[in-house]
Amino acid sequence: MDNLSIINTPKIHTNYGFTAPKRQQKLTPSQTIATLKKLQTSLDVDSLLSNFAAIAAEHVRFTGLSFTDATNNIQLKSDCTAVFQQNYHLSAMGKDLGSLLYSSVNPLKLNELSLLKELHQLLEINLMHALMLQEMQIRIMKDHLTGLDNRASFDENILRSYSLCQRHKSNMALLITDLDNFKRVNDTYGHQFGDRILKHYAHILQRSIRNSDMAFRLGGDEFAIILQPASSQSTNLVIERIYSEIKCDPLLSEFNITSAIGSAMWRAGETIESLFKIADEDLYNSKVNIK
Repeated sequence: MDNLSIINTPKIHTNYGFTAPKRQQKLTPSQTIATLKKLQTSLDVDSLLSNFAAIAAEHVRFTGLSFTDATNNIQLKSDCTAVFQQNYHLSAMGKDLGSLLYSSVNPLKLNELSLLKELHQLLEINLMHALMLQEMQIRIMKDHLTGLDNRASFDENILRSYSLCQRHKSNMALLITDLDNFKRVNDTYGHQFGDRILKHYAHILQRSIRNSDMAFRLGGDEFAIILQPASSQSTNLVIERIYSEIKCDPLLSEFNITSAIGSAMWRAGETIESLFKIADEDLYNSKVNIK
């Protein structure tokens, strides 16, 4: 059931100039079929909602539209003249899908509200499937223990970062790190305690990097971090921050767990394989220096 609320507050947007629709009360059978066909062309959440926004704009005089749920905040259309906002909560098969927020210069007419209700009913089941697929894809890319991205996600993101470096001549740094004395602790105190240490270390890495950077668990006690953009100075600051966090951490200190970090800065002509090799060799040298 649609839940309608009107908020008489202006909102800053960009005008997309939607054309005024005819005063139509219901979708025709041919319009319903055409709408379903267009909505079923993609299970990507962004693409699906963009298609829906284009369809809705043919029938309703809105100038702004956004979708929000637990993981998405998608601005589909925006404007700078809207005074009225109308919020619809979407659901399918008892599952809450999120909300569509429409902005308009004038209140929507009754025939437009009726058409939106029909359009939402056509959207909801497709949106549910798209959101389920998105959630599944996110889970596939996550390490279930630490919550960091996993090796598959690392392979995908290092390729994307490498492409950005080549295309825009920007810089990135790769950090490889693992835990010293982890095997001893894991063998002595059991795997459950070992898992606790891994999750704890993952949190240290996560809070030591910027929002634009990404941390990954490659497997076992081996982790990687992609810093982008990056300079030698910013990379060293991150490394120093991680070492400082480890040194001051009560849990890791109690069990004499330390960490070594290897780093590599991308340079023109560098491949992903050579970048990883440089970081791995630097990790080995770091371990030697610690000992």
